[in-house]
Amino acid sequence: MKSTRIYGFTLIELVITIVILSILAVTVAPKFIDLKNDSKTAVLQGVGAAMNSGLQLVHNKAVIENQLGPQTSTPAPKVTIAGVDIPLHNGYPAVNGNDSFVEVNAQIRAWIDIDMVDRNTMDSDPSYTVARFFSDKSSDKNILHIFFGEDYPDKSGTFKCRVQYTNDPKSNGQLPVVEIFTDAC
Repeated sequence: MKSTRIYGFTLIELVITIVILSILAVTVAPKFIDLKNDSKTAVLQGVGAAMNSGLQLVHNKAVIENQLGPQTSTPAPKVTIAGVDIPLHNGYPAVNGNDSFVEVNAQIRAWIDIDMVDRNTMDSDPSYTVARFFSDKSSDKNILHIFFGEDYPDKSGTFKCRVQYTNDPKSNGQLPVVEIFTDAC
C-alpha cells in the first residue's frame, strides 16, 4: 500500500504563529507609531541648523558692509539679501516690532530658504497646508518663531514644537540665540 503524506500546517501551529505575531505587533507598533514625532523633531533640528548657518551669512555680510551697530544707530544698520532689507542689531537680524508679519517672513526667508509663509497667510487657509511652516513674532520680546503649519491652532510662545530666534536690543553685545523646542512635536 502506498502511503501518501499530506504537507501543510496543523491548526495548532497556525494558532501559535498568529499569537506570536500578535505579541510582536503589540510590542513593536508603538515604536513605529512615534515616527511622526521623531521626524518633526529632526526637521526642526534641521531648520535650527539652517537658521544658525543663515545667521552666520548675514553676520559676515554685515561685517563686510560695516553694519555692526546697535538697532538704535542712525541710520539703523541693515543688509540687503535677495532684494530684501534685513534690519540688524549688532550685525545679526533684528526683530523689528514695526514690521508686518509679511515683512518679517520675507526677511527670514531671505536668510533661510524653507517653505514658509507668514502667520496671517497661514490663518487664511483653514487646512493649514499652504506651506510646511509659518513664521510669527513676539515684538515686545524681540523673538521670531517658526512653527509647523499643521500646528497653527496650537501656536503660542509657550508651544513646545518650534524654532525660536531671539536678538534682544537690550542685551549688551550678547549673540542672538536660536532655540529648538520639541517636547510637543
